[in-house]
Amino acid sequence: MSIAQSARASILDRIPRPDLAPARARVAGVTGRANEWVAPAGWVAIVAAVLGIVLGFSQGWTELRVLGLVCLVLLLLALVWVLGRTSYEVDFDLHRQRVVAGETASGRVVIRNRGRRALFPTRIELNVGKGRAHFMLPSLARDEEHEQLFDVPTRRRGVITIGPVASVRSDPLGLLRRTQRWADSVELHVHPVTVPLANDSTGFIRDIEGVTTQELSSSDVSFHALREYQPGDDRRAIHWRTTARVGRLMVRQFEETRRAHLLVVLPTHLDDHADEADFESAISVAASLGRHAFSLERQVSIYTSSGLLVSSTGPLMLDRLAELEPASHQMTLRDLAARAIGAVPHASVVALLAGARCDLRDLRGADKALPPSVSSFAVRCDAGSPLAHRRIGDLTVLDVPDVRALPRAVRSLR
Repeated sequence: MSIAQSARASILDRIPRPDLAPARARVAGVTGRANEWVAPAGWVAIVAAVLGIVLGFSQGWTELRVLGLVCLVLLLLALVWVLGRTSYEVDFDLHRQRVVAGETASGRVVIRNRGRRALFPTRIELNVGKGRAHFMLPSLARDEEHEQLFDVPTRRRGVITIGPVASVRSDPLGLLRRTQRWADSVELHVHPVTVPLANDSTGFIRDIEGVTTQELSSSDVSFHALREYQPGDDRRAIHWRTTARVGRLMVRQFEETRRAHLLVVLPTHLDDHADEADFESAISVAASLGRHAFSLERQVSIYTSSGLLVSSTGPLMLDRLAELEPASHQMTLRDLAARAIGAVPHASVVALLAGARCDLRDLRGADKALPPSVSSFAVRCDAGSPLAHRRIGDLTVLDVPDVRALPRAVRSLR
C-alpha cells in the first residue's frame, strides 16, 4: 500500500460514521404499526390506487384512472367500516396458572357488549406462546355476552404467555383491519414432571436433623458448658445460681445443632447432557428431590450453571425450574459444586446431578470440592443406562434412565 493510500485510509477511519440503528428502529416501528392496520390485500389496493391515479392522469390512460379511483373509493369505504365504535368488556382467566408438563390447561374468555347498539360479528384473537388462536365472535345485542372456552395442551416444561385478547375488525373485502386489545396477558407455568418419594426414601435428610456440630453458640438447644461473662453476651444466657456461687457472672454456652438443608447442584449447559431428554430428566430429578424435602419442612437450594435459584416454597421452586433456560457457559462439575457450596455454606446434604457425559472421576472430583461435614450423593441421568447403584469412595452414585426410576434409586440411600 502506498503512502497516499495509507493516508487516505487513516482519514477515512477518523470520519465518524452515522449510527443507523435508531433510524432502522423507527422505520421498523412505523412499518409494524402500518401492518396492524393494512392487510396484504390492502397494500395491493394502495399500490394500485397510487399507480393508477399517477400514471392514468399523467399518461392519459383512462383504464388506469378508473382502476386507481375504484381502489381509492374501496379503501375509503374500508376505512369508514373499521373505524366504527366498538365497546367490549372482556374477562379472561385460566382455571389453573400452574400445570405439569403433559397436562392440559383450560381457560375461558367472556365478552360482553357494553355499547348502546348491536355489534357485528368480529374476529377475536388470543396469543398462545408463539402461536395465535382465534374464533369468531357472533353478533351481540346490547348487554349480551358470549363465553368461549379454550384448552392449551402442554408438551414440555416452560412458561407460556397467553394473551392478550384482541378484537380484529375488518372490512368485507379484507383490505383494512383494526386491532384493539381488551385484556392483558397471563403466564402459564408448566412445571417439570415430578415423582412422589416415600417418607423414608430420603432418610439421609431426616437423620442429620438435630445432630450437634463443633460450632459453639450462645443460644441453641444442646447445652455445652458454662463460661465467664464477656461484654456483648446476651444477659438472658446468664446462669444465676452459678454466678451466686462463684461470685462472677457466668453464662451458658451451647453447641449448634445441624439443621437439614438440601443443596441440589444442577449443571444446565446442554453439553453436560447426552440430549435434551436427559437434560429435562435432570431437571425433573431436581424438582422431585426438592419437592420432597419441602414436604418434610426442610430448606432447599438449587444451584445451576447460571446461579442460585431463589425459592422459599415448593410451588415457587417449581416455577423457577419451569423458567430455567440452558446456560450459555459451561463449567466442570467440580467448579460448579465449589461455587454452590460457597453460595450455600450451611447446606448439610448435597445432591450432585449429572448427565451421561459426566464420568465417575468428575463425580469424585465434585465430591472432593465439598466440606467433609456435608453428606453427599450423586444422581446421573442417562436414558441409555439401566438403574444402578455404586460406590466411589464415600460417594454413592445412582444411575437412573429417567425420573420414574428415582423412587427405587433413592431407597438405597438408607
